[in-house]
Amino acid sequence: MHIRNGVKPYLSSTDAISKFPETATAIGVKIDDNDQLQLTAPYGFHDVVNLIVKPTPFIVETKEGKRLYEVRRINKNWNVIWPQLKVYSIDELDD
Repeated sequence: MHIRNGVKPYLSSTDAISKFPETATAIGVKIDDNDQLQLTAPYGFHDVVNLIVKPTPFIVETKEGKRLYEVRRINKNWNVIWPQLKVYSIDELDD
């Protein structure tokens, strides 16, 4: 994915997840060697449990990242599918 996304190779799966567009989608789960679930959430769980969709710090670093987030926000139509979500636009966060 790093090649497709034009970024440096990821250092780990958590590093890769930190590059996801939204904080609420930047979550990973795996089963460890002891058959236990391991969760990773580089930006925490606050946004997920509070039904907040906003861009990750990584995605707002560039103009292209901001554009990608806005296209996803509009195309995914999350706030229509789940009206209880608070979906932030880039403009709302820049204020």
